[in-house]
Amino acid sequence: MIHSLDPSEGGVSSSVHSLHQALKDFGVNSLLCDTPEIINKNSSSNTLNVVHGLWHWPSRIALQIKNKHRIPYVIFPHGMLDPWFKKTYPFKHLKKQIYWLVKEGISVRDANYLCFTTHEEMKLARHTFMPYRCEEKVIGLGVDSPPAKNLSIHKKLWSKFPELIDKKVLLYLGRFHEKKGVDLLLNTWIQRNPKDAMLVLAGPIEEGNSYVKALQNQSSKCERTILWTGMLDVNEKWEMLRLSDALILPSHQENFGMVVAESLAVGKPVYITNKVNLWREVEQSNAGLVRNDDQEGINQLVDHWLIESNVEIRKCAESCFLQNFHIEEAAKNLINLAKNISLSG
Repeated sequence: MIHSLDPSEGGVSSSVHSLHQALKDFGVNSLLCDTPEIINKNSSSNTLNVVHGLWHWPSRIALQIKNKHRIPYVIFPHGMLDPWFKKTYPFKHLKKQIYWLVKEGISVRDANYLCFTTHEEMKLARHTFMPYRCEEKVIGLGVDSPPAKNLSIHKKLWSKFPELIDKKVLLYLGRFHEKKGVDLLLNTWIQRNPKDAMLVLAGPIEEGNSYVKALQNQSSKCERTILWTGMLDVNEKWEMLRLSDALILPSHQENFGMVVAESLAVGKPVYITNKVNLWREVEQSNAGLVRNDDQEGINQLVDHWLIESNVEIRKCAESCFLQNFHIEEAAKNLINLAKNISLSG
């Protein structure tokens, strides 16, 4: 159950699709629902409702169905309980705290489990809204094995963006939101102004968005080595990851970072901050570099990428993906959780 499957809203929709397909591959009768009408028509005693996200209809409907039909449900908050939002938007947080007391906190409390993608996310979630009462479980998340290399799409990208030919490419792939830290990345890049490298900014460009406009004005100081691609479709995304030399994610808050798992899946190292919740797995696997989410930290990430060949960490990238971020593991964990809920009544 998810309120929206629009890919422009971030990586949650992509992760839900991947989990849904992985469950089906294991023989589970999984139904992907983005409207409450489908849920109400398909509820039965042999059902576990899986809610993705908070503050929308899925958690409310899941609670209603449990109260009426005794059908269990679990919630994946997908980073929506991260204290970064509390610090950054205190007034919005106050309004949500009131709603938490009246409704959302009850949905969390009465869920069979609150499911997290990483241990880091679980630890952070405990310090955002009060009271915080729930049964916690780390389930994980990830992506499926990447599709085979698509030569026609690969050639299409080279043709569409010829400025990337024979250049070292650092890729940012995602939304443009202030929590993503792209302004810090641009500061670093403009100061270095590398001659033989390109920074690719790939993601949806919202017309009229003041933050996006500020980023575009900022990047105009270094137009020759900064490329804005707009939003890429699924096939283009995979091939852009393949033709890049590394991925960078300078976020101030990132619940999981699906694009990090995708980059590792095609054997590309990742340069991320310690506010991307899967940073520990990346660091322990030597699959990339992790630094603070401040200007000095982003400077260090870019400088390391510019100087190093990345050969060693590139070797570790795919193994990190297979060990930690393949969607099969999350699907197995969710299936086992469902069995335990069923056995416990």
